[in-house]
Amino acid sequence: NTTMRLKRGAKYGLLGGNESGKTTLMRAIANGAVEGFPDPTVVRTVFVEADILGELSHLSCVDYILSDPRLAGSSREEVLAVMATVGFRDDGKAKPNHAVSTLSGGWRMKLALARAMLQRADILLLDEPTNHLDVINVAWVKNYINSLKNVTAIMVSHDSGFLNDCCTDILQIERLKLKSFKGNLNKFIEQNPEA
Repeated sequence: NTTMRLKRGAKYGLLGGNESGKTTLMRAIANGAVEGFPDPTVVRTVFVEADILGELSHLSCVDYILSDPRLAGSSREEVLAVMATVGFRDDGKAKPNHAVSTLSGGWRMKLALARAMLQRADILLLDEPTNHLDVINVAWVKNYINSLKNVTAIMVSHDSGFLNDCCTDILQIERLKLKSFKGNLNKFIEQNPEA
């Protein structure tokens, strides 16, 4: 029994101790299991995670995206164009027609982001988006998130620099209640030194 208000375009860092329910909350939002949350036909939420199901890892990167039922009707050309914006090119390090199983963790996250971009999400749910990323790709993810003006993001991350550079607000889970704070991680810690 807690309330959560999200503003369009805001970037929320979701904080809480281990096993406090951060990922559970994000999955519930993504699965439309949160009471009072707008219908998926009104607000599109996409859970971005780099874990690619084993039964799909033999597919090429482009076919992996096209296999998503939420992208039925997307053309191969459209998918390839969006993949190119995140770095999947025939002459690049990650090639769109190579198997997903050949990708490093960083490229898997970029693939997940490309899929989310194609779904035209209103709310992006990002679980550890900078895990396994090198400095250049962390910078790319920060720039991408900060460039989203009409997309709301909820992010769980252990990277304090990432939360400081991207968050406009902090949501804290404490004893199954959500508290919200204006500002980035540093601002939150100023107000809550015990955190």
